[in-house]
Amino acid sequence: MKQQLEQVEKLVEKTGVSYSEAKAALETANGDMLDALIYLEEQGKIKKQAEKAETSSFNTYTTNTSSENRTYEHKESKTAENFKETTKNFGEWLKGLFDKGNNNYLEMYRNGERKLSIPVTLFVLLLIIAFWVVLPLMIVALFFNCRFRFSGTELGKESVNNAMDKATDIADSIKNDVVEIVNNNDNK
Repeated sequence: MKQQLEQVEKLVEKTGVSYSEAKAALETANGDMLDALIYLEEQGKIKKQAEKAETSSFNTYTTNTSSENRTYEHKESKTAENFKETTKNFGEWLKGLFDKGNNNYLEMYRNGERKLSIPVTLFVLLLIIAFWVVLPLMIVALFFNCRFRFSGTELGKESVNNAMDKATDIADSIKNDVVEIVNNNDNK
């Protein structure tokens, strides 16, 4: 009884016919949902797809006959909707990433005076395109008493800049060791 009621409700939901029409169609089709759908369509009680134009883009009709399940899907699939949603989400994430990159800056200081300030987006782009030039230039700049810092809402935090200061301190230490070794060799 419960299964019959579920079938009637499903048929009403999918076709838009009344409960009595759905029950009569199922009885005529001996409980076969597909045959009931075909019967209602032949009777002209189901609206044509063009007239229906429901807002849902994916409908599945399942019928249980003997021991097999038959599934019929509408032409439009959820795959297209999922792809659109994923693309939209990726675009929004990418836009947010560019906004953050353009609102944060890599700054180079020498003797306490700012010599260079570029958006992080440009810095990352330069690293991607020509890292073999950018990184050596940054290392050389460290040996000429330059310090690098980040400024902005996302990267201008003390923890990030402390890491940059440690790199600068290491470069200063190496530079001092090299200068000391050179001076010792010159004195001999």
